[in-house]
Amino acid sequence: EEYHRAFMADIEEEVRRNSKAPFVRNFKTNYAGGNLPIYALVEVFSFGTLSKFYKNMKNADKKAVAKSFGIGYTYLESWLESISYVRNVCAHYGRLYNAKLSKTPILYKEYKQAGIGNNRMFGVLLCMKQILKNDKHWNLYVDQIELLIDKYEKVDVKTMGFPDDWKKLLEQK
Repeated sequence: EEYHRAFMADIEEEVRRNSKAPFVRNFKTNYAGGNLPIYALVEVFSFGTLSKFYKNMKNADKKAVAKSFGIGYTYLESWLESISYVRNVCAHYGRLYNAKLSKTPILYKEYKQAGIGNNRMFGVLLCMKQILKNDKHWNLYVDQIELLIDKYEKVDVKTMGFPDDWKKLLEQK
């Protein structure tokens, strides 16, 4: 119950922080005292709040959302939490190089069998690939990663979990 109360307080704070957004202002003007509908509410969620929201949904609802991505709901839950963690590390100028992640994603068995660990950045990139598998821009993102790796050739990307065939594993077919 305390967790729920804290979560609701987080949501209220995000709505307040976004109170000048046109759709929030419009709703408050036309429906004074009402709660934002869910489709509008998720627009103001931070990625962390979205991750917590998904984690606290009923399993049947989680399954329905995950199905739209073509993945299992337990995978999606762990991936959202891990991506949120990495996003927060970046936002607070943390280090991902040679870092072991404390929020680790559940990886597909094929990746584990190939020796890919879930406690390094590369594992999180694989999760992002699965979530964004229909995004036409994903391979451009992979190309940008390759440009960075080439630019900083002295950086050992294996310390971030990148295997030799990393690009092949990340690219969408």
